[in-house]
Amino acid sequence: MIICIGNALVDSLQTIEEDVIEKLSLNKARMTLVDKERSNFLLENMPKPTYAAGGSAANTAYWISQLGGQVGFIGKVSDDTLGNQFKESLTKSGLKDLTVYEAEDKQTGLCAIFITPDGERTMNTYLGAGEYLSVEDLNNKDIEEAEILYMEGYLWDRPSSKEAFLHASKVNKTSNGKNALTLSDVFCVEAHRESFLDLIKENIDYVFCNEDELNALTLQDTAEKSFKFFEENFPKLEQLICTLGSKGAIVIKDNKEYFFEATEANVIDKTGAGDFFAAGYLYGLQKNLTIDESANFANKSAAHVISEIGVRPEKDFS
Repeated sequence: MIICIGNALVDSLQTIEEDVIEKLSLNKARMTLVDKERSNFLLENMPKPTYAAGGSAANTAYWISQLGGQVGFIGKVSDDTLGNQFKESLTKSGLKDLTVYEAEDKQTGLCAIFITPDGERTMNTYLGAGEYLSVEDLNNKDIEEAEILYMEGYLWDRPSSKEAFLHASKVNKTSNGKNALTLSDVFCVEAHRESFLDLIKENIDYVFCNEDELNALTLQDTAEKSFKFFEENFPKLEQLICTLGSKGAIVIKDNKEYFFEATEANVIDKTGAGDFFAAGYLYGLQKNLTIDESANFANKSAAHVISEIGVRPEKDFS
């Protein structure tokens, strides 16, 4: 089984015109952490939002399950309407629901996502209950069952969730599982660069990222230099899986680079592209597929989700 661990969020999506980015002082195409007051303000400026269960690792878990993989999700919600909707959506999607309720009334996390005509998504995240995930919330037996533990970098923002992250990765390693890390966002990488580097050296088998996140981590100015940096500094890393947007993706294994062209898509909303790409690749790893086959699933999955609004596609996947 693949276990995904991350922030449990409900997404609120709204299409906007480009000028709204400036009016609302949004950080375009980035993820920004906001407080409850700012989150409510942004929601008030969403005339007709669409709601869906979300969060990076939860999106990945969802799509693995839709592809036919065995997967569970660990996160934290509040015992409120949003939290119960989130848990219900996991069960309906065929996932193993490993979420827990927080003791205090923090409200379930919510991500206000604004989508511009170019398909870029600008995320504003109120973590709510999700950021209070702690070691005490983890069931070691669940983690020990994981073939792969997939962890989102966003969890690194709070000491208790960071501790939970490290604990889970160690438990998984002692039971001969593999650890996968997604760098999540440039903002996240810049805030935690040194500790991410240490984590990857000590305890990570697979790193998922995009080109900007990779360069932010390595402090290099091109992807090619960053690839070389990884090859020289992380000899224990099994695979680096890096997306290059419309150019495709590169996988590095045993100091060899494998390039894959992106699947053609009609870009409507880029929300979840990286999450679904990771899901497709992880599904391939779970099924012992080749790098080529896994990358094919990954690219097709990313193309599939960006052709619709939101991260729960209604069109058939082929």
